[in-house]
Amino acid sequence: MTLRDRLSALHGTDAAALRAFWASVSPDEPVVERVGRSGSVRVTFLHREHRARAVHCGIARVTDRSHWRSGLMTRVPGTDVWWLELELPADLRAGYAFRTFDAEAPADGHFGGRPWDLVGPRPTATVELALPDAPLPDLATRHRPHVDVTTHETPWGTAWTTSPADARTLLVLTDGRTWIEQLDLPAVLAAFVGEPVAIAALDSGTRDERLARLGGDTGYAEFLADTCLPWARTTTGVDADREGTWFAGQSLGGLTALLLAARRPAAFGTVVAQSPSMWWHPAGGRTPADMPPIDATPWIHEQLAPSPGAPTRVLLHAGTLEGTTPHHTRTAAERLRAHGHDATATPFTGGHEPLCWRAALVQGVLKHVKSTARRPPAPLR
Repeated sequence: MTLRDRLSALHGTDAAALRAFWASVSPDEPVVERVGRSGSVRVTFLHREHRARAVHCGIARVTDRSHWRSGLMTRVPGTDVWWLELELPADLRAGYAFRTFDAEAPADGHFGGRPWDLVGPRPTATVELALPDAPLPDLATRHRPHVDVTTHETPWGTAWTTSPADARTLLVLTDGRTWIEQLDLPAVLAAFVGEPVAIAALDSGTRDERLARLGGDTGYAEFLADTCLPWARTTTGVDADREGTWFAGQSLGGLTALLLAARRPAAFGTVVAQSPSMWWHPAGGRTPADMPPIDATPWIHEQLAPSPGAPTRVLLHAGTLEGTTPHHTRTAAERLRAHGHDATATPFTGGHEPLCWRAALVQGVLKHVKSTARRPPAPLR
């Protein structure tokens, strides 16, 4: 009997049968079933709620924004069972959350688009959905060891560092509060990477401060190379060689990462640009809604010119659900390769999503650590 058959059988059932159903499944944990079509799975979301008039399952870039009505759940009449069945890519990673409404679901103009902008009176926390073929599918569930994190108040704001013993890789990040306090990156790296990684993560401040710092031609890329990197080396005590020195930025931080690769290529051995904000322009007044179409040239592409210094490795990531961003990311990689950099653009199945960025970043660091571990030591001179 399929899950849908079991849900249908609950119509008009008694309390004992309802208790037996909930004992056999986990509320708020989706049920994943393979389907005949290659590359897809059937995912049924379940939510237990007595009082609601409507329940919405918000999945980033799947049932939010203009597609939000596809996330409205169905109630089994006379029960507390709400369900939603979707066919999704088997390698999708996304955040999802439930919103419950005491009245009917809101009109389109009053719905707050993103699943973590919880507008219902009884919201749930955002949960990571990693379908079976997603990279590192057990990232959210694997045991994570404790990692000591030190908080610093610096002239440029709050920063966080980790200094594990014997670390040979140093990772510098923007949006440190998100990476440390929400995504638990130090513990995730410790759980998945077989070698210690030191972290120096900078807070990007408020929304306006973040735009001012990371928004393109602000000198922040030069600050990262000339001021932040020396501070990170001293503070963590990890004087990694250039190959072991990484920088990663996301969204506006991804824009900064591309500028860093173009303007200070000798500073970091690897620069990671994830879902870079291709819409940004120094003229101002633009938002993500102004993302250039495929046949347009984003401002950042014009900045990817040759620069003195050793070429660097640039890893670009973008989600397949991010409109034209993957196309512009591939084009950026082509421009960087034309100038001698080792640049690759790798898509992930997902949206503009920190959970996707975390998985892709961990994968990149893991691959780096494995490749350097296999490399024979340099001959003595």
